[in-house]
Amino acid sequence: MKQIRRSREAGKDIDGIVVYYSRQNLPLANRFIRDYEASLRAIEKMPGTGSLRFVNELGIPDLRAYSMHDFPYLVFYREHKDSIHIDRVLHMHRDILGIFL
Repeated sequence: MKQIRRSREAGKDIDGIVVYYSRQNLPLANRFIRDYEASLRAIEKMPGTGSLRFVNELGIPDLRAYSMHDFPYLVFYREHKDSIHIDRVLHMHRDILGIFL
């Protein structure tokens, strides 16, 4: 399997999400972390599973979006020869085009 690499922005996204859920309910934050980690494992096993729906709009070749199972977040990533690069983790209702452009 290819190694997962996270961008600085993706790390900040995850930190912010965990802080947000922790303020509401610590078990909820832990559930988010488990769901995020399960999403990364799924992407690792089948990198082609994410949707390419944002490629044309954003002009970022091979950018895929994987929808987390229990939370309304998309994991944006690109597959490279030796790794999978996690670009961002964004709420589905955010201005995704505005964030990337």
